[in-house]
Amino acid sequence: MIAKISSGKSTAGLIRYLYGPGRANEHTDPHLVASWDGYAPDPGRADDSTAARKQLVDDLDLRVKQADRLGRAPKQHVWHCSLRAAPGDRILEDGEWADIARRVVAATGIAPADDPDGCRWIAVRHAPDHIHIAATKVRGDLRSARHWNDYLTADRELAAIEKEYGLQRVIRGDRTAAKRPHRAEQEKALRNGQAKAARERLRTVVRTAAAAATGTEEFLGLLTHSKGVLVEVLHFPSGEPRGYKVALENDRNAKAEPVWSPAPRWRRISPSRRSRAVSPQQRFQRPPPRSGSGRTHGIKPPQPPSASLTTSTSRTPKPPRLTWPPSAKRSTP
Repeated sequence: MIAKISSGKSTAGLIRYLYGPGRANEHTDPHLVASWDGYAPDPGRADDSTAARKQLVDDLDLRVKQADRLGRAPKQHVWHCSLRAAPGDRILEDGEWADIARRVVAATGIAPADDPDGCRWIAVRHAPDHIHIAATKVRGDLRSARHWNDYLTADRELAAIEKEYGLQRVIRGDRTAAKRPHRAEQEKALRNGQAKAARERLRTVVRTAAAAATGTEEFLGLLTHSKGVLVEVLHFPSGEPRGYKVALENDRNAKAEPVWSPAPRWRRISPSRRSRAVSPQQRFQRPPPRSGSGRTHGIKPPQPPSASLTTSTSRTPKPPRLTWPPSAKRSTP
């Protein structure tokens, strides 16, 4: 089971999508499976779905409007989380999806368990294999919800849910893998007759050039001469290069402008490790002393002869130490 989390500004727009036919008429029987109090109106089961939808939006936005009058409402007050089961999993019941939704909103901090001030939320099911959780990020005390790292906490809770419900265990990575192309990128590639999205094709070209190059200039030269690839080098105000971005010549937006992709950091295209290799003798060799410092790293510089080694005749005797008032003790004759 996987989760996808995003934020937005329009509660009405999200509810309209959840109870609508979908982008490709893929939504079937949209209905409510859980809510913050169990009494939220369900447009999917109401006689007048339009009125029920408006009432549901008003109920979800109640605290947002109150916080807005006090200047506390977040700019993106809508929290959207979609939960999807694996293709090989069994079809879950509405009650099971309701329990999963409650556990996810509690784990992410949207509506912690036994917290009467938790955010208002609903869980809508409009397909057999997934649900959508819609919430407004204002608590009952009119403070914003604390949902930092919500994707990680939701993913951790889903791992426990998979084990308890006997679902397929999803292999979770370490967040170092490259980002997958979005649905819009995939559909654009299909319209253009391409098997892969533009981001994936650019990633292949950049990695090939980085593996063959031994330095920055050679790397940029290989990219520049790659067929169908545009390269733009970015510079600091001082004129030194700080990074680069790439695009495909035939990948344009609505304004016929190239769709640039930010490339890896500039340090990743530095000379290869082979050209920077050092011998064991150089690795353990002490660095030279700093200019003008008069000392070497880890070695004490020779010290001048101590003053204690001088003859007693050259030393200036210390004056006797006087105390006040004079001590009452006196030596007896």
